Amino acid sequence: MAWPHTDIVGPDVSPPVTVYGTVSTGSGGELAHEGNRVPDIVALDERRLVVGWRAGVRDALDPTPTDQGSIMFARSDDGGRSWTTDTLAPATATRRYHYVIFLNDAGTLYALLGVISVERDRDREGRVDGFPTRLEVRRSTDGGRTWTDFPVTVNVPDNGRGVVVAGKPLRAGGLWLVPYWRHAGGTTRAGVLRSSDLAAWTSGGLAENPPGMAVEEPQIALSQDGSGALVMVTRTLDLTGGTSPAARDARYRTGTAHCATATSTDIGLTWSPLTPDENLPNHYVKTFFTRDSAGRHLAIFNTLAGPFTGPATGKPDQYREVLYYKVRRPGEPWEPGRLLADGTRLTRGAARGWDVYASADEYKPGRFFVVWEHNQTDIRVARLDITRPMDDVPLAAGDWTPGAGPAPGWTLAGGARATRDGLRLRSTGTGVSRVSFALDPALGCDFTLEFRGRVDDDSALDPRTGSGVCLGAKVANGARRLMLTVQRSGVWTMRKGSTVWEKVHPLDAAGRPATWKVRVDSAGTAHLFRDGADTGATWVVQDSRERPQVTHWVTGTPGGNAAGATLEWTRLTPTFGTLP
Repeated sequence: MAWPHTDIVGPDVSPPVTVYGTVSTGSGGELAHEGNRVPDIVALDERRLVVGWRAGVRDALDPTPTDQGSIMFARSDDGGRSWTTDTLAPATATRRYHYVIFLNDAGTLYALLGVISVERDRDREGRVDGFPTRLEVRRSTDGGRTWTDFPVTVNVPDNGRGVVVAGKPLRAGGLWLVPYWRHAGGTTRAGVLRSSDLAAWTSGGLAENPPGMAVEEPQIALSQDGSGALVMVTRTLDLTGGTSPAARDARYRTGTAHCATATSTDIGLTWSPLTPDENLPNHYVKTFFTRDSAGRHLAIFNTLAGPFTGPATGKPDQYREVLYYKVRRPGEPWEPGRLLADGTRLTRGAARGWDVYASADEYKPGRFFVVWEHNQTDIRVARLDITRPMDDVPLAAGDWTPGAGPAPGWTLAGGARATRDGLRLRSTGTGVSRVSFALDPALGCDFTLEFRGRVDDDSALDPRTGSGVCLGAKVANGARRLMLTVQRSGVWTMRKGSTVWEKVHPLDAAGRPATWKVRVDSAGTAHLFRDGADTGATWVVQDSRERPQVTHWVTGTPGGNAAGATLEWTRLTPTFGTLP
């Protein structure tokens, strides 16, 4: 379960303001289901903001509709401190709305709306699933105060999804481009709509999907190489393990997944094949992607999501709860993913505590207003500053020398003590001997753990109970947890979706000192090194809401089989991405 905490944001994020939070609740105080709100934001300048979102709708035939309703909006003239709320496009008996995305043409605003025809969309049981959608547009010339219809034509073939827009429009090569996805060739594919006048829209080419994947919710930005090429980033649905709901559920509960990316050098007429990008995680929920005026790429994503089956109570405890972001500066690798927002749980069931569906707009170089949905309840807005690079400095470090004791901030327990060789940990029974350091939840980020030590007294690890750990290491950052133990028989870990220890690397000389490094990336994939050499062992770490910490420990067995280890030093640093 999640540790109790107040709303947390990263150090370069301002305290969020709630724009809107009105919801319908049932008799027990839980949410009456009305679908996800999925907001968008546009910044006319540092003070004038407009936010739009979907407000759910219910009817007798369809008490739990999905991804549809009215479109509401709110305006702020004081940089987001106060808001005026209204309805931009009300749902009626015949039409509902799936999305709203804003386009800003030098101060004239256009609201791109996905319209659902209720009767066309009803299935045999009377339910409306929110597709297909038809693109309609409304325009405002007074900063979002009033809106009028703006007729458009859209040249896209009829299909089961229609025209679905989830990413920011972009002007490039003298054209306006809108990323969109639709149904084509038995799957969902992505491309862009192109227009020279904002009134007539035609589709460019659709990118080829990665094998075994469907794609949705594309985002576009200019590349960083100055060529004018486009980069498209998409959400992926990984079907490599099977297409049934049960297979998809199992895939996302235990594995990891990434965005797929493609490039275009002809303003979206053709694309390179979409390819999974190991620097950009995507667990089947929208990843926001853009480029700022200084050429920096920004991605905002969730640490865990997925097409999980069953009721809300059957979803993982940390489902969609933590929102991260990462930055790539021109010519540099992606910086570590780091905390954007982690709000408190306002409900116990559906959407408990989630922070999801982010969008952002730059108001001055490197500074953004970010909007997201919290708890399927609140529309929240905060400022994000990406101008300050993240340094490759220790998040926690400890070096034990004779007479010096532990480094400041470290806590020793269970008889742990500093000696001339390092920190000695020893347990003769089920008790734990450990050293630990509490981490600041606001500094949560992708991490690399490196430590040097040896096993002095080997015990017998029980993979199910955890007794017999000889040289354990744990890192929790508020979203994920690395669990590792060095035994004389090998290195063991707990994988995502499991609570049982499993050997990932065999050993025959664990009694000698060794330097161990585990690099955990933005998708949760861990990579193990020993004495600077790649062991080839990889796995996906656990998703966890445990209190942020670094801990090393040993524990014996109930039968009295003692465990002991010497830890010379340990260090926790951010994990940076890799250049292509």
